Amino acid sequence: MPVTASQSNIVKRTQKTKSLNRGSCLLLLLLAGSIPHITMADEPLKLETCELTIPGTPISEMAECGWFEVAENPADPTGRKIKLRVARVPAKDRTTEPDPLIFFAGGPGQAATEAWPIVSHAIRKVNESRDILLVDQRGTGQSNALKCPEVELQEALSLDWDDLANTISECLASIDGDPRFYTTSIAMQDIDAVRQALGYDQVNLFGGSYGTRAAQVYLRMFPDQVRSVVLDGVVPQTLALGSEHAKKLDQAIYRVLDNCDKDPVCAELFPHSSASLNLLIETLAESPVELTVAHPTTGEPITLKFDQDVLGSSLRFLTYSPDTQAMLPMLIHEAAIERSFERLASQILIAAGGLQQSISQGMEMSVVCAEDVPFFNPDDDNSQYLMGDTMVKASNIQCDIWPRGEIPEGFHEPVSSEVPVLLLSGELDPVTPPEYANRVAEHFPNSRHLVASGQGHIVTTRGCTGRLVSEFIITASSAELETECMSQMKLTPYFISLTGPTP
Repeated sequence: MPVTASQSNIVKRTQKTKSLNRGSCLLLLLLAGSIPHITMADEPLKLETCELTIPGTPISEMAECGWFEVAENPADPTGRKIKLRVARVPAKDRTTEPDPLIFFAGGPGQAATEAWPIVSHAIRKVNESRDILLVDQRGTGQSNALKCPEVELQEALSLDWDDLANTISECLASIDGDPRFYTTSIAMQDIDAVRQALGYDQVNLFGGSYGTRAAQVYLRMFPDQVRSVVLDGVVPQTLALGSEHAKKLDQAIYRVLDNCDKDPVCAELFPHSSASLNLLIETLAESPVELTVAHPTTGEPITLKFDQDVLGSSLRFLTYSPDTQAMLPMLIHEAAIERSFERLASQILIAAGGLQQSISQGMEMSVVCAEDVPFFNPDDDNSQYLMGDTMVKASNIQCDIWPRGEIPEGFHEPVSSEVPVLLLSGELDPVTPPEYANRVAEHFPNSRHLVASGQGHIVTTRGCTGRLVSEFIITASSAELETECMSQMKLTPYFISLTGPTP
């Protein structure tokens, strides 16, 4: 679709309005008084044909891309400018609905243009009649990414606290930007400025994981502009992200292992999986194992000290997806009973390598150091959990060094709205479990929460979920959704060997 024709269609679209409840009005006034307004770019936003890719994969999608300039510091519109990467996937039909879908990526630290191709196929019906609007949030992707220099995998996995402080200091010295101005609230003003520049009146929001926070913040700041909201892997606005990761990992992983005990084949091959995990934790706490494994991409040997901290990180990443959850009983049995750690170590190296490519660590710290770590409860004790206080301690070290931006008063108050909201959870999600979405749903009277049986973190791409999400966005209503298929989803069959489940 030519850009000029698409822009012409947008201008002709009919504006739709929504009522604003009193609570939202009051909070919007508070926000307006605490965050300077972002000035619109002087030049029009021009889009040209481009290709969206996922780093390290052959997956791609065609779009229209351009650049949108904003002030890095919203309070100083004449100061330093940064460019935001903007992409639009035009609607396929000749008749285009006036309200596009804005996609918010997770992390924090993922780029929307890089994450979108992962979910685009699942909700392709939305793109038939609606544009998809993607903006790499400031600090990610091609929007002045605050990306730390890559370190060797074995160094990234080690938890030498002095080295961590040095690494963060080196990252801070290397980035081109002031981390104080890369918070969620400032970024949502960027997003709305892009919306205005492209001539859209109302939009639909889709956020995954941290993107659910971004979507809720946008909704609170710009309620009249929102037609519907989808939140997948829901982060409550009241939550200090990271403060409960250890607790929720244990909750999920022991449920996965208990399900193995109920599966005849899994239970026979890998009996008493929970007890095996407890044995493995005790063993590594007393006697860490040093082993050499092949680098997942170069094949070069890597020497790794495998201790309880590395075990916690390994199992955390492997518990996100139901496909890797299915490997856990086998990997834990090999390590605990057979004393073979190579496969488990290889899996964490693969996961860590992928994260280095997809996450902008500087932007991640800019968000969590301003919005989360200051709200950690110092009296919380995570010592009884697999990960212990590792994440909390690491976050505190990082944020003692990283410059901290300001957040609006009431930032962690729940977001409330009358707009239609669809909330999605995986039954076995180790980071945003279903109880989080239940908590958020209380503040959205026109909402519906769907739980995907046997699934992990982010479920739009699983089973029938994408179809339901598409129907919801198209109609802006969950009333007619036939959701029985969600409860019929099953656990991924457990691996019995490297070749996979029972044939």
